[in-house]
Amino acid sequence: MQPEPSEPADRGICVARGYGIKINIHRGHLTVHDGVADHRRTRRFHRTAKLKRLVLIGTTGYLTFDALRWLHDTGAALVHLNKGELIATSVARGPDFPALRRAQALAATESSGVEIARDILATKIDGQRALLDDLPGGRENTEPITRASRELKTATDLPALLVIEAQAASAYWKAWSMQPIPFPSRDASNLPKHWTVFGQRASLITGGPRLATNPANAILNYLYALLEAETTLACHALGLDPGLGIFHTDRRDRASLALDLMEACRPAVDAYVFALLTQRTLSAREFVETREGGCRITPRFAAQLASTCEVWQSHVAPVVEQAAHTLAGHAPSRVPTLTPLTRGNWKRAWDQRAPDRRQLRTRSEFAVLPSTCRDCGASLPDRRRRYCDDCRADRFADGAPAGRQRAAEVLAQLRTEQRDPAHGGRAAQLRGRKNAAHQAAVREWHGERPDPEAFRSEILPGLRRARIAELVAATGLSEHYCSLIRLGKKVPHPRHWAALRSLS
Repeated sequence: MQPEPSEPADRGICVARGYGIKINIHRGHLTVHDGVADHRRTRRFHRTAKLKRLVLIGTTGYLTFDALRWLHDTGAALVHLNKGELIATSVARGPDFPALRRAQALAATESSGVEIARDILATKIDGQRALLDDLPGGRENTEPITRASRELKTATDLPALLVIEAQAASAYWKAWSMQPIPFPSRDASNLPKHWTVFGQRASLITGGPRLATNPANAILNYLYALLEAETTLACHALGLDPGLGIFHTDRRDRASLALDLMEACRPAVDAYVFALLTQRTLSAREFVETREGGCRITPRFAAQLASTCEVWQSHVAPVVEQAAHTLAGHAPSRVPTLTPLTRGNWKRAWDQRAPDRRQLRTRSEFAVLPSTCRDCGASLPDRRRRYCDDCRADRFADGAPAGRQRAAEVLAQLRTEQRDPAHGGRAAQLRGRKNAAHQAAVREWHGERPDPEAFRSEILPGLRRARIAELVAATGLSEHYCSLIRLGKKVPHPRHWAALRSLS
């Protein structure tokens, strides 16, 4: 019996999207069945597939207990998202230190909370200031953020820190307001006007960040949800309670501590979105407008963005560990310094034992942008391509006449200067070598010379459907001569008949 095939996980991440998602275990494999209508797929992952994240984008379907157990045993985390919001996560908890959780619960009213908040907000503001030079309104808003960075060092309580951070955020998002959103010109005329520019961070519906009303803010909200999921998982890995916040107030069904710690990593997400808006073209088909006027990302584009989870995990890991170490220093009893996310203890031990060892390759600090067509924004299967097939054909049709005219002008100028590239020089050398090789091949051929009419009646009719490139590859002749052969104007040397017969 043949073993059941297993698929490798793309960067350790599997994204399931659509309606009626089914996740279960079949013959030891995690089976993921997803899609929409007739466009459905089934993927199978063995325990050796190194799956790290299973990202669910949807609201209908089921996940069996066996599948949850499989994820738990392999160390893979479940992340459920819907409409840009984090619904649920599942991961095995890390070490259980009651003293650490006690220190976390008291941090909002003690000096440890101020220390953690200052470090987080300082990292956030420094990241925002680094991005200002590239933003359209960056120069006009540099001074408020620089002032906030200085004042943050002298603030002594949480309310003062939050006021300073709010002032910096106001200037920062004002610098984003004039950033254009790149849509193809043929789509821009049919889109709402506020979709073509970043505008304000606040939604036109809620007055806050939630329920974004343009594509840029919808992308930000979705990536922030992924960042929150990674921060929540990191908190669990270190034995912290994601719901007990420091400067985010306690609220039912909210991971306040995760929202605290992810503040330091928001500029990394902002930098990715800015690169997306300046280096790629978005497609109108990647977004939909709700009846209330909100803007949502389509599942296909959301699946592409979900592949960035690993990068946000690498940004979050040192921030969460540093916060845990600070809390451990204020715990009523000893809590060991653990580094399960960055493996800092393991690396330091090996540096002392073998300082000349080969260093492991670190994770990239910047997520790979999705490959899209520069004209229409459609997804491309190959990152080396710049345009889709349709846009490339349109560009060729538009540019070919001008190219031919320019080539004719240059050729006429060269002939006027008696520097015709078709005669003498490099062209003559290549032509001479080609002719010499052709004559040598004719002399070495000792077969019979059949009647040319046999070629026209037996081989030529079948060549009508063959491409010129196929004739060139089979015979080694020039494209022009192969074109004359296919038109019936030339009969090739008999040594080429066998290859041409196979094509016909």
